[in-house]
Amino acid sequence: MSLSKSAMDVDSEPLSSQDNVEDPMMTSVEENVNCTCDCGGSSSKCVTVTADDIINQTFETSDAAYNLYVRYARCLGFGVRKGDTARGKDGTQRRRRFFCSKEGKRAEKYISSLSRKREHRALTRTSCEAMLAVYLDTKTSTWRVKKLVEKHNHDLVPQCLVHLIPNHRGLTEPQKAQANTMHDHGLPTSKIMGLMVGQAGGYANVGFTKKDLDNHFQRARRAMLIGGDSNATISYLLGKADVDPMAMTRYSATDEGRLANLFWADGICRSDYQCFGDVIAFDTTYRKNKYRRPLVIFSGCNHHRQTCIFGFALVEDERTATYTWLLQNFLEVMLNKSPSVVVTDGDEAMKAAIREIFPDATHRLSGWHIQKNVTANIKNKNFSNDFRRCLYAPWHPEEFEEYWENMIKKYGLEENEWVLSEYEKRKSWASAYLRDKFCAGFRTTSRCEAINNFIKRFIGIRQSLLELVQNLEHALRDYRNNELVSQFKTLYGEPVLTTGLEALELSAANFYTREILGDVKKEIQGVVALDVINEENISTTVVLKVKECDRRQHTYNVLYDRNTEHMECECSRWSSEGIPCRHMFCAMKRVGLQKLPDSLLLRRWSKDAKKYLDESSAGGTMQDREREFLMRYGALSVAATWMVFLGAQDGPSFHDTMNEVYRWTQTLEQKSDLKRQTTDSTTPNFVGDPSVVKTKGAPKGKKERGKRRCTKCNSAGHVKNKCPVRNDDDDLGDKTGNGAQASFGTKEKLPKDPMAFQETLAVPNTEVNVPVQQESGLGDSGLINGHENPIPPYGSHQWLLQIFIITCHCYTRLKCAESFNIAKSTTRIVYAIPLQSSVCLKQHAFDLLELLLLQVFPELDDVFKKVHEEKHRFGEFISPK
Repeated sequence: MSLSKSAMDVDSEPLSSQDNVEDPMMTSVEENVNCTCDCGGSSSKCVTVTADDIINQTFETSDAAYNLYVRYARCLGFGVRKGDTARGKDGTQRRRRFFCSKEGKRAEKYISSLSRKREHRALTRTSCEAMLAVYLDTKTSTWRVKKLVEKHNHDLVPQCLVHLIPNHRGLTEPQKAQANTMHDHGLPTSKIMGLMVGQAGGYANVGFTKKDLDNHFQRARRAMLIGGDSNATISYLLGKADVDPMAMTRYSATDEGRLANLFWADGICRSDYQCFGDVIAFDTTYRKNKYRRPLVIFSGCNHHRQTCIFGFALVEDERTATYTWLLQNFLEVMLNKSPSVVVTDGDEAMKAAIREIFPDATHRLSGWHIQKNVTANIKNKNFSNDFRRCLYAPWHPEEFEEYWENMIKKYGLEENEWVLSEYEKRKSWASAYLRDKFCAGFRTTSRCEAINNFIKRFIGIRQSLLELVQNLEHALRDYRNNELVSQFKTLYGEPVLTTGLEALELSAANFYTREILGDVKKEIQGVVALDVINEENISTTVVLKVKECDRRQHTYNVLYDRNTEHMECECSRWSSEGIPCRHMFCAMKRVGLQKLPDSLLLRRWSKDAKKYLDESSAGGTMQDREREFLMRYGALSVAATWMVFLGAQDGPSFHDTMNEVYRWTQTLEQKSDLKRQTTDSTTPNFVGDPSVVKTKGAPKGKKERGKRRCTKCNSAGHVKNKCPVRNDDDDLGDKTGNGAQASFGTKEKLPKDPMAFQETLAVPNTEVNVPVQQESGLGDSGLINGHENPIPPYGSHQWLLQIFIITCHCYTRLKCAESFNIAKSTTRIVYAIPLQSSVCLKQHAFDLLELLLLQVFPELDDVFKKVHEEKHRFGEFISPK
């Protein structure tokens, strides 16, 4: 049915249609309007909105008319585009037109453009005249229908596909909020789409496509980075001080004004470092941002033996100067508290920077990286196992030296350079030389590797710096939640006493966290395998000789001072791990102690590790007072987290908690004379986005990057699968499965390289073997002589090479091995043509090839006739089947 006969004419001059450049496949929509009937627009019987409904309707605004026309279009199966607008002298809208999405045609200049690189989109406009025109009735201030053209010159879309029309799809605001939440928590777009499709009951009901979802995230990403990625990131980090006054950010710029290095840590990171920063590990990871800048993560071990993070950094490169800048700023942000042990993977630049910034710290090399180097340098599994004992065995230095000497002689490695080099560094990786250093359980950078693996859920190589920083906060939140859960399990629950030494076990249970208590209980249980074979009293000190009743039969001396309750053991377990060893528990049992001596209780392993203040720092300096503040800040943050969780459970609890927080805030402000301040988080001086850098290793000076070459012909400019010179067994391999050998019409094995085949009489040797000197800079084929495999030139005569190779390929597979003779001789002629040779010379060579091929394959006559007819399309010629 068409309404064009009864449609009213527009009184004013014709309105110009919308710019023809607009493509109806654009996915942006202003409103996702679904059908109002029960079928949701997916049924072919959806006729809720009809033409009569539109003609007889009055509208408050032109947008209301557009929305009704969109619902009408959805029911019939076409899209709608907003058209032109006529305005009065006062600038208000007077008339508006809405067209079928197939109205008009694409401008010819966009079709015939020679500079276009992308493939053209399919033509979707058919000059359809279906439209709706509305005008403003000034008497009633309502919009009325001026003209409705219902007839279309194209097929309507079936109802099962209507939801794919761009005008009828798009994300609603609730859908955007839900998608943003899932995207911020690391879910990929495909999984977000799958989840929302499941919630909606199918793709037809969700209202958008995966491409729409991708576009939404891209638009949101671009909106965040207005002004540049670096400036947005720095402004975001500086702005966090409004919420977290203890957050710190440091950055540096290059001479060109680009971001070079960036370090940041929030208040809890700084507080955790004051409690657990005695041992740190840091490592670099790659492919975590689109600039390929190395990401450095400073980590440690908390009182639950869990990973805690002290800060993040993005560095320009891996030079010593870069690491020096990073560690210097890290030290300043952490109030000049230096770690006692630093664990790294052994990078020389890191080592030099640590030596300069942390001169008193012990630099321990990662055992995992050492073992990896063993496997790479010594191909002997037995040696790897023996080396592992040297790495981790709790020996004395003398025992290590004896075992090392016997091991080297056993495998004959006295002169091996790598073995000698590792021996020189033994004090940095052998447990025998680190047994008196407290390492908090760190022997490798495996915690760093675990962090890198964990954050893959949140970050990727295509992310901007701002996205990287925001997503790292999500990872940081998960780590802190793990600590909160462990703290809850430690505080709320009584352990079961099972060791038999209940008094000592109860004393340990009251002090240690649940994870540390598990290690302590193993030591208490080990007392049953010990025996005190000698006891000696020297003044107030008791010296006990404890023997292990296993196959090793080791004996250790334990010293205990009755006055100070100080205890030491020869095994150094306490010194390296901070928990009493089994020999100490045996001595406690012997002397009758009912609780653990205070000298053996390391506060960093306690339940209340974050509540203790460093008494040695109690002084008048500003740094000491700030360090105490950080520790109190961290303790209150942990304590308040559980209160916040409980207060958010329901409405009454929320209001009660908010009232108490407000009351206490006012009380504390009155006591301290401090008021809430808002920091100035304005945009810093403009910093350009960092440049993309090489992903691994320190720079080794200026070095010209080598050109990638084809592995088949050794020529630059392309790769093997796009090489125009293809060997015939490549295609044979496709037919035979493995490409090892194949025979067609003869039992003779086909050669892998036709150019290496023997000379034939198809072309006189005098024609083929005459050296042709190329002009300077015209190619890299060199002299063509003898049986050498020439490097194929690529240039203006590539069409000639292409037509010959394609033709030979087809007939080589169908004929006998004699065709290789023709291929070898004629290909040499092609290779001998200089890149910039004249058209006449190229044509002469092609004529010669044509004659040679026709001598053996007369049926090619029709083929070459086609070639002559389309000389300008030589490169696109396809060989006959």
